[in-house]
Amino acid sequence: MGKIALIKNGVVANVIVANIEDARLLTGYDDAVDVSGTEVGIGWLYDGWAFTPPPVDTTELKARHWDAIKQERDRRTQQCGYQVAGKWFHSDTFSRTQQMGLVMIGADIPADLQWKTMDGSFVTMTQTLASQVFAAAAASDAALFARAEQIKAAMEADPVNFVLTSQTWPAVFDG
Repeated sequence: MGKIALIKNGVVANVIVANIEDARLLTGYDDAVDVSGTEVGIGWLYDGWAFTPPPVDTTELKARHWDAIKQERDRRTQQCGYQVAGKWFHSDTFSRTQQMGLVMIGADIPADLQWKTMDGSFVTMTQTLASQVFAAAAASDAALFARAEQIKAAMEADPVNFVLTSQTWPAVFDG
């Protein structure tokens, strides 16, 4: 008794435990090969001498990786802030809306308006600073989008060995 690979059209169609002589009597297969002690499974290729694993279908793997890349890009966009004049400003949707409002009111920003930054300190908000924050948000979004596309290209080149955590991204608040 041994582990027997049943071959059909150069592909392992089944793996059974049987006597090799009995396995060769089975109909519907081109060959029966004793594979005891070796790693062989259904779908493996057989060229008459050696077994090779089937090619990996990377379609689903690429889709999962791309979803993970987009999730990381979006997390960084919404949670990791952008830097202006040495301070990190919040980048969540609510903060972005407030920041756009500051740009819209322009010169009418209340004097001495204190704005809390990501490290917990306050800065005096001015029309110039509001514009700089707005511009930094746009630049950060563009940089994160571009980097996600670069990471996607690297992933598509080798999805089997791709590891998202080994990729570098633009700097973010680490406080």
